[in-house]
Amino acid sequence: MTGPPRTGRSTLGPFLSLLRAEERRDLLEAGTVHGVAARSRIYAEGRRSAKVVVLLTAYVKVVRGTRDGERWIAYRGPGDILGELSLVDGLPHSATVRVVRAGRVAVLSYEAFDQVMRRYEGIRTALLRVVVHRLREADRSDGAAREPTLLRVARLLGRAEHGSGSGALDGTPFRYQHEIAEMLGVSRSSVVRALTELRRRGIVATGHGSIRVVRLESLDALLAASDEGAEAPDRPPAALPGPREAPESRRRDPR
Repeated sequence: MTGPPRTGRSTLGPFLSLLRAEERRDLLEAGTVHGVAARSRIYAEGRRSAKVVVLLTAYVKVVRGTRDGERWIAYRGPGDILGELSLVDGLPHSATVRVVRAGRVAVLSYEAFDQVMRRYEGIRTALLRVVVHRLREADRSDGAAREPTLLRVARLLGRAEHGSGSGALDGTPFRYQHEIAEMLGVSRSSVVRALTELRRRGIVATGHGSIRVVRLESLDALLAASDEGAEAPDRPPAALPGPREAPESRRRDPR
């Protein structure tokens, strides 16, 4: 069984999208659904817990403490599983997980998750794929943090689009620049510039409280080109011009 389309760097689809409908149903029924508030903490680095969390509509960021504060590691969204490494090795959590956008999560005890996993080979396989993928992801997190903001924003939007399009998830598109900035650990102004460029290329449409991907195939092509070693130019190449720009009176910063 295959997950949603891949978008750059062999991106793996969210955990729930790797499961069959029956597996998703029984897994979620084994847990309880809770609401989580923005800026609340799900896991604390160095602490132990006995729960696995599956994001249903909430978005979170993963950070690790440093002497100077925090270092951004990754973002997670609807369909993603959290706490999987501690589930496997029984060690304290290696990072802090903080909610960026409020939403719903499913919480399962280790025992409940293990019982369901024993019944379904598909869940065991999906968990293994996620663990391996995230170990590889951790190896390149420093490189991802140095990647141009344009590509980081594009990856975030692409992953959200492919995940919510799988039919397994209940997520919503990003609506505000500050959400994206907080998810990626970058400045709001850099997100504004990235969205403006993506809008100029005809890839996204923006409005007040709305950020939508309108040409997903072009977004995927941008990410594929960057993964093949080509840098994302500040402007479209001459052979592939972007759409005609709107008159000055109609230009607005994305909101």
